Amino acid sequence: MEVPVVETSALLANAEDRVVDEAVAELDQRHSRDQATSSETRRHHLRDLFELVVRCVQEGDVEPIVTSSHQVAADRFVAGFDIGEVQGEFNVLEEVLWRHVTATLAGDQQLEVLELLNAILGAGRDALARSYVALAGGHSARDEQATAKREGGEAAKGSDSTAAETAHFAGAALRTEIVGRVGIVTLEDQRRRNALSNQMAKGIVAALESMQEQDVRAVILRAATGMRVWSSGRDITELPRGRRDPLAYNDPLEELIRAVRTFPAPVIAMVHGSVWGGAFDLVLSCDVIIADETAMFAITPANLGLPYNTTGLLHFLGRLPINLIKEMFFTAEPVDAHKAKEWLVVNHLVEESELERFTLELATTMASKSPLAITVIKEQLRVLNDYQPIAAQVYERIQGLRREAYDSRDYLEGLNAFAEKRQPVFRGT
Repeated sequence: MEVPVVETSALLANAEDRVVDEAVAELDQRHSRDQATSSETRRHHLRDLFELVVRCVQEGDVEPIVTSSHQVAADRFVAGFDIGEVQGEFNVLEEVLWRHVTATLAGDQQLEVLELLNAILGAGRDALARSYVALAGGHSARDEQATAKREGGEAAKGSDSTAAETAHFAGAALRTEIVGRVGIVTLEDQRRRNALSNQMAKGIVAALESMQEQDVRAVILRAATGMRVWSSGRDITELPRGRRDPLAYNDPLEELIRAVRTFPAPVIAMVHGSVWGGAFDLVLSCDVIIADETAMFAITPANLGLPYNTTGLLHFLGRLPINLIKEMFFTAEPVDAHKAKEWLVVNHLVEESELERFTLELATTMASKSPLAITVIKEQLRVLNDYQPIAAQVYERIQGLRREAYDSRDYLEGLNAFAEKRQPVFRGT
């Protein structure tokens, strides 16, 4: 965990009472008719969970919350608690922490702390779910914990393992699966929060090419089960450091976005968790977006001093009114799931527990329709949306302005600040 430990611990410690009180109030409201658990018991559980999060931050490891979650699952399973009630404590605490962090921090620091909290609570929630499943199947929590360790703590897969296969397209951390005529591409680079590195982008392109050869008629693009960051965006460490366009035509992320937009069948983005930077461009380039309430979207080139390319802006113009595009690009602030639905970024906003089922059913419906008709309709819409005439001198002027930006000191300052985990100081030069 690379976020400064002292600052994050202090931020959480100063907010403990406020966060716990707010989380208890929300749980009390949600369980107003449920007398099985008292308000004081919920407070005790939430305070314990909060303290575990702080401990994980201090130790730089998720093991404390994983170990505790296995024990909590064992204790509450025996006591007859439903897993949904226990997971609800994780979900509500996470929601309250997100609100507190977004109100307190900004920019890259906000992103890093949110990702850290997601990783910690996501690991605990996964351990809880694995233990409940094991206990329901007659195994002990100890057996499940040992299994989790053997698997390297990997999150449980959301589909039948006999139907899925681990794919190493271009060496990327991907898993592919075909269900009927529906292909599923799962990003599972847990360590790097599904950063869109050159390797990851090329891997997804290779997976799409493989699925096209297998006559897949709809594709779902998703993150692995349990990941609270759908993708942290373009791998910043791979961007050129000036004197070269960071978003050139042959950049692997640009090639991936074109592959999605030209794929001859519907590509559906199934979004659980936050989507940052270039990953938002990728999601917008999909034909349909299905999300649950954990989804957040942010486009962040202004945090880096990075001049976005005209093609990328055109993708946004095809989906959003220009005033909303300006707000997102100029502030780099995340948009939550409800606002994304209101802005029509998201086609459907569904319950977290229904996300996989709903998305697969929609993809299956699309896969049952005429593939020739869908292919030509998708291509016509792409052509109508993409080919906006721009005079040669206007395009050259825009490229000249972009070149000034990526050759500037500000762009290098943005990259250096990101690498050094600090706020950039932009001087406009």
